[in-house]
Amino acid sequence: MHQRLWPLVPVAVLALLAIPASAAASIGVGIQAGPVLLSGTAHPGGSYALTPVYVVNTGTQPETIAVRVERISPGHGMTVPGTWIRATGPAVTLSHDQSARIPLELAVPDTARPGQYFSDVVARGSGGIAAGSASLAVAAATDLEFRVTPGAVSGSWLSLPGWLLPGVVGLLVLAVAAFVIRNSGLRVRIERRAASRSAEGQ
Repeated sequence: MHQRLWPLVPVAVLALLAIPASAAASIGVGIQAGPVLLSGTAHPGGSYALTPVYVVNTGTQPETIAVRVERISPGHGMTVPGTWIRATGPAVTLSHDQSARIPLELAVPDTARPGQYFSDVVARGSGGIAAGSASLAVAAATDLEFRVTPGAVSGSWLSLPGWLLPGVVGLLVLAVAAFVIRNSGLRVRIERRAASRSAEGQ
């Protein structure tokens, strides 16, 4: 797990020293130590659910935590564009020691280059500490890793045209109805009778 303080640490230390010792409030954000991964490989043009990222409020004050993708670690692979990753839920508001898992979705464009990709998932809190002209915000980060390989995106019956499923269901209903009628012994007979002579003479 990588933890980052903004701005630089020396400025953060000065800001903390300027806070009276009697102040017990603190701010803090934690994130899972393990990387965010994709089960299997991705293909250009596909959308995939990543493992949800675990975040926790390590401070004493309520925090609204949001996640974004930003490369801050020297890992191996091409940098993941931020537009490829989105949180499928809103930012979470957590009280002291509360945690949550934020679902993430990967959308790979058709033009994506095959290969290994690497970046960081950064969880940043809404709280901050101000002391004079200095301000301090907290965030934490963990690795994001996946591989893109050439190939077609696996299809699913959920992606079939909308008219196809109702059509198949309708045909099945007709087939079942015909089977039931045929085996029930019911017969439909249509007769055509000639009109009587008296009726013709009127």
